[in-house]
Amino acid sequence: MNNQKSQRRSSMMVRLAAMLVVVMMFTMCMVSGTFAKYVSSATGTDSATVAKWDIKVNSENIATTETFTFDLFKTITDSDLSSPEADMDSVDGTIIAPGTSGKFDIVIKNDSQVNATYAIDYSVTNTDSIPVRFSVNGTDWKTDINDLDVTGVAINMGGTTTVTVQWKWIFDGDDTIDTGLGSAATATLEVEAKVTATQVD
Repeated sequence: MNNQKSQRRSSMMVRLAAMLVVVMMFTMCMVSGTFAKYVSSATGTDSATVAKWDIKVNSENIATTETFTFDLFKTITDSDLSSPEADMDSVDGTIIAPGTSGKFDIVIKNDSQVNATYAIDYSVTNTDSIPVRFSVNGTDWKTDINDLDVTGVAINMGGTTTVTVQWKWIFDGDDTIDTGLGSAATATLEVEAKVTATQVD
C-alpha cells in the first residue's frame, strides 16, 4: 500500500514538474514577445577641405609672399609713350629726363577657389618734386599718383586683369625747374604699388 502511494506521489511530482516546465516555456515566449522590437542603425560621414586662396600679382602669390616686382623705368620711351628714346645716354631705367615716358603692368590673377576683389594703393617718393605725371588710360594725367588708387574691383575665380600705369615727364614744362633738376642730377623718383586682395563674402 505504501508502495502504491509512493508511486502515485512520484507520478504526480513528474506531472507537476512537466507542467511547470510547460508553463515556464509559455511564460518565456510571452515575455520575449512582449519586449521584441525593430532595431536598425546607420552611419553617415562627410568631409571638406579648405578652399585655396591664391592671388598672383605679376606671377607672385601674395598669399605667401609680401613683394612683387614691376619694371617702371626699364623701358624708357619718347614723350609719345611708344617711340624708342634715342636722345639719351642710357635707356636702361637708371635715369629719366624731360620728354621721357614709360609704363608698367600689374597683372592680377585669381587662382583661388573663391571669388575676390582687389585694391591698388599707389605711392611715390619724389625727392625733389620731379614733374612726372601718371595715367591709367593715357588720357587723364594726374600729378598725384594717389588719384589712380582703386578699391573693391571684382576678380572672380580663374580671372586675370592687367592694370597698366603710364608715366611721363612732359617736355614743355617749366624749363627753370627742369634745368635745376638736371644741374643737380640728384633727384630720384620711386613708385610703389600695394595690391590687396579680399575674399568675397
